[in-house]
Parts: sequence; structure tokens; C-alpha cells
Amino acid sequence: MKVEKVRKNHKHCEVGLLIDKDTILLEDGIENKYVANFENTKLFSRPELIKTLWYKEKVGEILKFGGEIRKWRLECPKHFKSKQSWPGHSSEVTVLNNKSCPKNDKDLLEGLVHYRDWIEENGGSIMGTISNTSLSVFKASLQRDYDTPFEGIGITHPIGGRLLPCKSLHTSYKGNFVQWDLISAYSQGLGELRFGGTDSSWRETKNLNWNFDSMVEKGWVIYIEAEVTIPEMRLGPLPERRKTKSIRPLWSVLSFPTKEKIKGVWTYEEIRQADLAGCKIKIIRTIVHHATGEMYWHKNWYHIMKQGKQTLPGFAASLAKETGNSLWGRYAMREKASATVWRTDGGRRIKEERSFTITPGHKCLELADQLGGKIRAKLFRFAIRADNLLLQGNVDSGWIEYESSWKPPSDDWRIKKRANRIDILDDATYRYWNPGEETPIYITPGIPSIFAEKTFVDIWERYAKA
Repeated sequence: MKVEKVRKNHKHCEVGLLIDKDTILLEDGIENKYVANFENTKLFSRPELIKTLWYKEKVGEILKFGGEIRKWRLECPKHFKSKQSWPGHSSEVTVLNNKSCPKNDKDLLEGLVHYRDWIEENGGSIMGTISNTSLSVFKASLQRDYDTPFEGIGITHPIGGRLLPCKSLHTSYKGNFVQWDLISAYSQGLGELRFGGTDSSWRETKNLNWNFDSMVEKGWVIYIEAEVTIPEMRLGPLPERRKTKSIRPLWSVLSFPTKEKIKGVWTYEEIRQADLAGCKIKIIRTIVHHATGEMYWHKNWYHIMKQGKQTLPGFAASLAKETGNSLWGRYAMREKASATVWRTDGGRRIKEERSFTITPGHKCLELADQLGGKIRAKLFRFAIRADNLLLQGNVDSGWIEYESSWKPPSDDWRIKKRANRIDILDDATYRYWNPGEETPIYITPGIPSIFAEKTFVDIWERYAKA
């Protein structure tokens, strides 16, 4: 077992905002030159500014991760021997890809200060990525040194989230629609898992007389390896695990077969839903995580995340929500992750693939995969209950036609959004109108928000003319 030391009393970190390529606005309201070396200061920027600097002015260097710009700097600090890397440095600027960013710079900085204060009050630090920030709070929440029982059962990569087939492609729907959403699916899910503690371990069991339903309700982590015969049905209950690893599990490469026999390892909840849907299950082995001592490792961490979402103002609360969701992504990273560094050289853009190693004690593929499987099982059950009312759904939410008598399959679903019109391009791309509003909201995965409307409209009109 690897023992991690709990880091308490992090150094205080100031925050600053890049307002143009030469100027930083500090939290005390003073502007300063960006080229100055601000030790113990975390610099941020709006994505629009970084995209302007990179795409239009061709200034500086960027770091992309998962296809999204995450960092920017004017140039690699000269005292680093290798320019083939992206070393952490006070000159780097973190891009705020958060849709709740205030338009006013002072309001944005004020939100960052509230967020920073909340993180530091709970023993964490905002230096580094938001997943590192979440991890630092988790460590502090344990209030002790801890053993990491992350040696698992051989899961090489998490399967990821599920995308439900939409009712119809390139179709406009008018009426009364609601989007149901799982409450705090990732952060609350982690908080409720019975995982961790000294001498925790994975054990195979042949005792199928255990009340597994009761065990998973109490948060037990259970995997089932099985051979499953799936009849012909509208939605397949089980995903096939991808053959290749992915730094970020993507729904676009998942297959949920029907009228087929498949073999694999799934969470108990997924196997249970497959059984209820009429599949024939032949269990090969059952693997249970036995937690000891402090069994609910993420319980205190989850309450901190919940408190942040409920008590922080506006933008800071949205950052708290992002922080709660990001810890799952940290666990989901495989040991060798990759990012793309784009840099300028005499006006040219040079792309470099950069690989880096995730600290073994900071990743747990089985834990990430388990949480993903539980959420997939809930979404499948939701889709079966919604039946023909379902318009579109993915990961932890779904749009359905509103019926006052319809209820979700469990009480951890809530109505998140309403619409009186939805235009669907494909299973993941759509726009919707809030009742009483003339301007639609665009959902365009993989497309920067500044290009979302034009991209959607161009494609929509092309199909309308066809």
C-alpha cells in the first residue's frame, strides 16, 4: 500500500485575471504587467480572450487536453531545460471554460476569491488543475495519513457515460418538455460509496446467497463477470468495453448490443437491470470491495462540495460544482495520459504530443468505472420508464414530453430545465427554448461556445433544404 501524507496548511494563493496579452488584474484591483513573475498567484482567463490571442493574433502557446484549451502562456520559461513539456509555472494562465463566468472582470475576480477562500478554508489549494484542487480537499477531509487501496481487479479503463438514441434526427419538437437530471450524480455518488479505509481489499466470492441489492443500497462496490444473452429489444442494457484505452471515456465509441450474447465485467447494478429487462445471465465470478475502518472515504469531501454549491455566491458556486464533478475524472485517468501542446515558431503552429504519468495513488480506474456503471444503470432504468415520452438523454439526464402523472423511477431525479421547443440535430446536439424566451440555448458537445450557434444553424439549414 502507498501511504500519502495529508497536506494541511497550504500556502495562501492570490488570484489574478488576464485581461489582455500584456495585463493582469489582481484581486486587490491593481493592474500589473503580465510579464512580471507572480509567485503564489494563480492566473485565470476567459476562453474568448485566449481564443482571440491564439487563433487571431497567433500569440503565445496553448495546452489542449481532451480537445479543449486548458492553459495559455506567452512563451515557455527560458530556465526550463526542455521546451518539449509544459512545466507548472507562475506565467501559465488557466482558461475558465465555465459557462457561468460573469461578464464583468471585477465580478469574475470576486467569484474566484470566494472560491479560493472556500478551498483554503477546507485545507485545499487552487494551484494546479481543478481536479488537483478537488483531490487536495479530499486529502484534507480525511484528517490523517491514508493508505490507498487502489490496487484493483484489472480494469484497464472506465467505460464512461451513456448516450441514448434520440427520438428522431433533424427534427423540431414543440410542446411542453422537461429535462430530468440525477442530483449531484458524481459527487454524491462518490460520497455514498463504501470504499477505502486501512486494509481494504477486493475479494472474489461464490456466495450468491448474499443480499446484493441491500449491499449496493449501502454503497458496496460490486463487480460481476458474466456471459449475458440479450434478446431483441429497443435499448441494450449493457455496454461492450472498448478495446482501446481512452484518457476521457467517450459515449461516442460505446456499443450497447441487443439480440446478441456478450461476455464482460459490469457493475452489479447494470447486471441487475439486464436481468429485469429479460436477459439471461450466466455469472462467472463476483468481486466485492471490502472496505474497513473509515469505510465511506468521500463522505466528508462530498459534504464540503455540497456546502460549497449551496452557500457560495453565483459563479463561485458553479466552480464548486465543477470541483465536485472533477474528482471522478481524476480517478478515471489511466496511468499514461496525453495532452497536446501547440506553440508558435516564426508564425508557425507546432503540435507536440505530450505524455505524462498520473501518480499511482491518485488514480483508481475501478472506482471511476464503478460510479460510471451505477449512473448508466440509472439512466437505462429512466429510459425504460420514459418509453415513448423520451426525446433525448445522455450520462445523467434526459428530456421527455411532460405528463403531470409521470414519475421518475427513483427519488434521486429532479426537474432541471423546461422547454417549449427543442430542435434535435443528433443524439447529443440540440437547441432548446425556455418558455417565454425567444433566444435558444445551444448544446453542441465538442464545439466551442462561441461557434455553437453558427455551427448548429448552418447544419440545421442544410438539412432543412435537403
